[in-house]
Amino acid sequence: MRLAFAGALALLATALVTVPASADGPAEVAAPAQAAPAQYQIGTFNMAGGNAEHGTKGDEAPEALARSVRDRMPAVVAFQEGCGDWTFALGNKLGAQGYDVFMSPVLQRAGGPDAECRHPNSSGFGNGLITRRDIGFDPNTYREHELTRNAAVDPARKDLKEQREMLCVTAPARHLVACSVHLTHDDRTLRIAEAAEARRVLTVEYAGYTQLVGGDLNDDPLSAVADQFYDAGYGFGARGGLKESDSICGNEITPVANIYWTPCRLGERTHGSGKIDYLFVSPQVHVRWADATSANHSDHVPLWAEVTL
Repeated sequence: MRLAFAGALALLATALVTVPASADGPAEVAAPAQAAPAQYQIGTFNMAGGNAEHGTKGDEAPEALARSVRDRMPAVVAFQEGCGDWTFALGNKLGAQGYDVFMSPVLQRAGGPDAECRHPNSSGFGNGLITRRDIGFDPNTYREHELTRNAAVDPARKDLKEQREMLCVTAPARHLVACSVHLTHDDRTLRIAEAAEARRVLTVEYAGYTQLVGGDLNDDPLSAVADQFYDAGYGFGARGGLKESDSICGNEITPVANIYWTPCRLGERTHGSGKIDYLFVSPQVHVRWADATSANHSDHVPLWAEVTL
């Protein structure tokens, strides 16, 4: 395995990128110039590295996720509350299956040290992505979008928790971008500002890209936070540009279900009795199915979908 750093050590966040090693260097599989439509699974999962119960665990947490990836062979999985050591474990287990694993440690507070998971030698805490090489995802396109700083929060504030980011990687030949996002859990005003900055990044910096965005928004589907992601056609204040794969209305982008008059922004629970985890796609992406499953090593459940790209 080769460890690569994205950016200088002086940056506020350092990226961990794991790729398989071989005598000839890392394998490279180019995406076709024009790919025919095909079905792929995608997923998002909060690994609970910061959770008092699950964050204390060892390699059993990444091993469980690696098994799911090997079984499903998804195009991309966004993960949150990942740990540096878990990221290395995922890279070791999935590199031979044609995957790259990215993880961006976040800061404990603006201007402070890296946040850490709940176990020793976690080597950082943050968001990550698992991407299939044959889809064409290029590690050189990796970017960390700092949501807290760009939301005009004073870096000198000492009351901030982790400095939140959205991590994105593109597949240039397919004009496809995958992102992982995790928003502040205990400051709703800040959380809304972070979500608005994420919307700006997706709208401006990835305009024209097919977008796959997974994450823990720490808020419910009808919240002002979720407003920033849901396509305006969903109503109830929605002002984003994305479709939620696990909407109760499937591929229909409309305010309410015609039969039950229930908001289409609702979906399966992913944490306790509510939904705070989301798997968004561009409106033109056809969702074949979506499902919130189960997890033994997290207080969140994974959210999976099969889509046509």
